[in-house]
Amino acid sequence: MRTILTLLIAVFFINIAVSQITERQSNISLGMQPCLSANIKNMKAKEVEKLWKEYFDKFGKIKYNSKAKEHFSSGVRINRIKSGDPVDVYAKFEEFADGARVDISFDLATGFLNKKDYPTEYQGGVDFVKDFVIYVEKFKVEQRLKTEEKALEKLNDQLKSAVKDNKSLKDKIVSFEEKIIKAEQDIKANEQLQSDLEKQINQQSLKVKDVQTEYNNVGK
Repeated sequence: MRTILTLLIAVFFINIAVSQITERQSNISLGMQPCLSANIKNMKAKEVEKLWKEYFDKFGKIKYNSKAKEHFSSGVRINRIKSGDPVDVYAKFEEFADGARVDISFDLATGFLNKKDYPTEYQGGVDFVKDFVIYVEKFKVEQRLKTEEKALEKLNDQLKSAVKDNKSLKDKIVSFEEKIIKAEQDIKANEQLQSDLEKQINQQSLKVKDVQTEYNNVGK
């Protein structure tokens, strides 16, 4: 039940994340240009950058402009945008207290992708960014899943250890019970021995008295 609830919560937050893709202006190496922006909660900018490189690998190579602090890809073909004609892609990452923001700009050669001038291509760009956000959110859930799996593995190990300890304790009880039975038998044997010795002592005491009497009567 907890696992299902966790997955439902994860899907809920993924849907929120992909629904918050907005158009804004980004200061890239070519100046202020339109971009599609998405906020990634609870992740460092460096982590999102790394995932961007992984995600974008199937589309083309990425160059890093350290001066502009942007990731640049030239002549990339994205079927959803401009029918797969080559476009240039600029990606910037900024960190905030509660996470990071990714700004992705698409240079269509005739201008930068924006909703007003390129309404058809714009939706393709939004879908492309959504796919990346989903890629990131799935990574986050996978990390949480690994953490939960490790916790489950630890609990299973603890259970195995508890079962082993339980068997050991039960074995000790069996051993103690056997020792108790043996001790009870020894006690009975000891009590019988005491009883027999007491009888022998009484008998021997009578013999001693008889001999003592005989001794006292000698010479009378």
